[in-house]
Amino acid sequence: MTDRTSSNNSPKSWEQQPGEPPKWYGRFRTYLRLGPSRSLAGAYRAWTGGQGRPSQTARKRHKEWRWEERGFDWDNANHEEKVAFEAAHEAETRERNNHLNGKIFNAINVAFDVADLENLSKEEARAMLPTLRGYLNTISDLQRRAKQSSQDHDHLSASSGWPVLDEEARKILERYNDDEE
Repeated sequence: MTDRTSSNNSPKSWEQQPGEPPKWYGRFRTYLRLGPSRSLAGAYRAWTGGQGRPSQTARKRHKEWRWEERGFDWDNANHEEKVAFEAAHEAETRERNNHLNGKIFNAINVAFDVADLENLSKEEARAMLPTLRGYLNTISDLQRRAKQSSQDHDHLSASSGWPVLDEEARKILERYNDDEE
């Protein structure tokens, strides 16, 4: 980017330049607001409120004040700002989701502790299988989401596979999976 900033506090290229007349800077601002597909002809129509082609003077000022280059600098600066904003928003969302996932995971662990699974009869355990499977699916999904989030990808790659269940979830699954028929 060539925003023309320097240690002597000269203005950024899209700001009013030393010696640039206010009238033409105002027109340049109109030019900037047209976005990345802007053109001198579009800006001219905006100034005049109608049709027509840019005057010789407009073409001269466009070139003299480097509007294309300054417009490019403006677009790059705004793009960088937008990317930084989106990255911060994404990090905030990821952190909020990880916090919520942690709360859900803790609630599931408490439910397992309260259930006293070690002391259930086979009939009681079989009756709980649908609920336990729901919990295990939730745990697995939370672990997958946490892994996705930490990798900062929209999806897991095919080679990464599903995340490994923690040891307690694996024991529960192994204990009750064999008994179901």
